[in-house]
Amino acid sequence: MKQLDMEFTSENGHEKHLRMNYASQNLDETTVKTAMKTIGELKMFEVDFANPYAHPVSANYTERTVTPIFKTEKPAKTDA
Repeated sequence: MKQLDMEFTSENGHEKHLRMNYASQNLDETTVKTAMKTIGELKMFEVDFANPYAHPVSANYTERTVTPIFKTEKPAKTDA
């Protein structure tokens, strides 16, 4: 599954990401830019008295690959 990763710059210049796991997989640039601009304009969030999503910077889809190295088995439950 691809994850939508939207990068913003906050009002105080810090980088902030908003990641969505279940976003549509075929969004175009105009749609995402408009959504990101709206998120910033709504000022729904505030961190240290600043909007963390003030300025849209970039957006991309990210795919994650998990490669297991080991897994410890859970001990069986015993009736006490």
